[in-house]
Amino acid sequence: MGPRVKIFIDFWSFQLSWNEYHAHRGAGGTVRIPWAPRLYEVLVGTVQEDAVYAGTHVYASYGPDQPKGSKLRRFFNVLDGFTGYDVFLKERSPVSPARCPNADCHKLITLCPHCQRSIQRTVEKGVDTALVTDMIRFGIDEHYDRAVLVAADADHVPAVRFLASRARHVTHAWFRGQSNELRNACWSHIHLDDLMPQLLR
Repeated sequence: MGPRVKIFIDFWSFQLSWNEYHAHRGAGGTVRIPWAPRLYEVLVGTVQEDAVYAGTHVYASYGPDQPKGSKLRRFFNVLDGFTGYDVFLKERSPVSPARCPNADCHKLITLCPHCQRSIQRTVEKGVDTALVTDMIRFGIDEHYDRAVLVAADADHVPAVRFLASRARHVTHAWFRGQSNELRNACWSHIHLDDLMPQLLR
């Protein structure tokens, strides 16, 4: 039996970069991420041919204006029900409105100058921490032999290096030419660009 592989995904980083990748290649509409089973089958099989799927952990946030019955929250609920999936959700915290950068003005910007609707600024807190904590915890508790990290944030580098010191190797899965610091810290890497024919087959 091959190594057990767990997948850790920074949802918004992945989703927005996925959208940008396909938009730059002329996609006429939305190209859906094939969350299950294709995504985990392709990633796990790329790590090692005889690798065993040990689950997918997705870390995401939602805005205060997205109640439990909203389309986004329903999507996360469906995602959480896929084989081996566990979705960590956190509500984004509101932050103070932006101010005009002009020193002579410096007034609050609370309305969109185009549609005149109020602007609500929020910030994602706790999502990256949860991802890193789980990677380390599951690694130390020997829930996996290899991890696949689908993320771009260089803040994950210390966790990746710590896991490497405990013989828990992390494979970085991201788009070509991006997130070089995190990619270089990982044991190996997968370019998602190269996997598109399999992912979208």
